[in-house]
Amino acid sequence: MPTEIHGFCDEQFLPFKDAFRANFDAGLELGASLAVTHRGKMVVDLWGGFADRKQTRPWQQDTVVCVFSTTKIMAAFALLILVDRKCIELDTPVANYWPEFAQGGKGSVTVRDILTYRAGVPGFVPALPFEALHDWSSAVTNIEAQTHWFDGRRAVCYHPQTYGFLIGELIRRVDGRPFAKFFHDEIAKRVGADFQVGLSSKTDIERVAGLRWPTTTLDFAADSLQGRVWYSVGQPEPSGYYTWEHLSADLPASNGYGNGRSIARICSIMAMRGKLEGQVYLSEKVVEQAAQEQVYAEDPFMGMIRLGLGFGLHSREFPAPTATSFHWGGFGGSWGVMDPTTGISLGYAPNNLIVDFTEDKYCLGTRLNRFAIALEKLSLTL
Repeated sequence: MPTEIHGFCDEQFLPFKDAFRANFDAGLELGASLAVTHRGKMVVDLWGGFADRKQTRPWQQDTVVCVFSTTKIMAAFALLILVDRKCIELDTPVANYWPEFAQGGKGSVTVRDILTYRAGVPGFVPALPFEALHDWSSAVTNIEAQTHWFDGRRAVCYHPQTYGFLIGELIRRVDGRPFAKFFHDEIAKRVGADFQVGLSSKTDIERVAGLRWPTTTLDFAADSLQGRVWYSVGQPEPSGYYTWEHLSADLPASNGYGNGRSIARICSIMAMRGKLEGQVYLSEKVVEQAAQEQVYAEDPFMGMIRLGLGFGLHSREFPAPTATSFHWGGFGGSWGVMDPTTGISLGYAPNNLIVDFTEDKYCLGTRLNRFAIALEKLSLTL
């Protein structure tokens, strides 16, 4: 029986609904939500499937799910707010705001380096058990004490978990608020987006979709650079992701809970050049900086990658849906896209986690490729 798709889709944007349904028909989804905004208006808001692996709990309009590294969009956005307010300067050493960070040859690492994965501390040394991520002070102390992994060179290397602690601690040092509160106050609450970094109330647990873990896993040699980074945090049993300690953890790199609607809503701020419905979140100048190439280099995890300030940009090796869009995604398939030229933003949040590095047009995996192709075609008519 075909999966029932709920929500709405403006007629002009029906290719997104077709792509969403095609993913269910192909057996690629358990439950998911997809949303698109155009010039700040929600034009696609769809959901369907199940919020649990046993398929007894339908995915509802207010279902949320962990979106893993799509949370990094929120982290970058939050830091850019303080850059825009001139509380933080991009080319100032991090240690000017956070003196303890200068240990181990990290004194010259700048704020710009953090946003472009060149901070030199992509993992934890010594490695931390998964549960230790829930202790902010302990994780930050670990980062402070580390020696720069690349002897001070600005080498691009994805920071799976440390990225969030770097941005969160920098924000805490300058503003005083923990990351989750800063994000809630300055972004989620203001824009009316149902997105949290760590759940704030146990009453939200019943809204969280359960995850179906991928059959294909990431496997790196323990002594490789990738292995040293990836295995610097212990791998928990799946049940470890459902303890209240983890569900409520302030992890700005990986522990965001939202849905397609909330991701698209927040991304629409960037798509609208920093101003949405009369409120200014970022200056147009900072949005333009975020979308400008900062580095184009080989990353040990992603290959050749072109980066803006915290976002992936269009390149030959990793093409974006449009040449002017910027984006980031999360483990298993969540995604956020924003394009100031067309005024479009997209948010997608599934609970069937798939590790699918295909060689299709956009190198995003089958599910996301369908959305990317729809976005590419529609951008020609808008």
